[in-house]
Amino acid sequence: MLVFENATDGDQIEAIYEFANTGKQALTIEIVSACACMEVDWTRTTIGPGEHGVVKVVFDTTGRTGDLSKDIDVIFKNTDPEAYPLVKRLKLMGHVFRRI
Repeated sequence: MLVFENATDGDQIEAIYEFANTGKQALTIEIVSACACMEVDWTRTTIGPGEHGVVKVVFDTTGRTGDLSKDIDVIFKNTDPEAYPLVKRLKLMGHVFRRI
């Protein structure tokens, strides 16, 4: 979960999710899916066992107020034809106040 403290309508909130590949196979992020209110960037290179990767999100709070929860889906490239792709769901949560 990515949590931001209080923000004000119109703020740009940056959040970074860092993870370690604790498995035995290399990982590659195929796509990161988020709402149009977010810009996303992620580690584009292969992440070997024991290495780290990041997903960076910039959330535009314009026009949004109150308690917010936004989903971000990280989908890894499937390298095992007999398995399902690895998917990690992140949540960006926080409170946005109305600009006065």
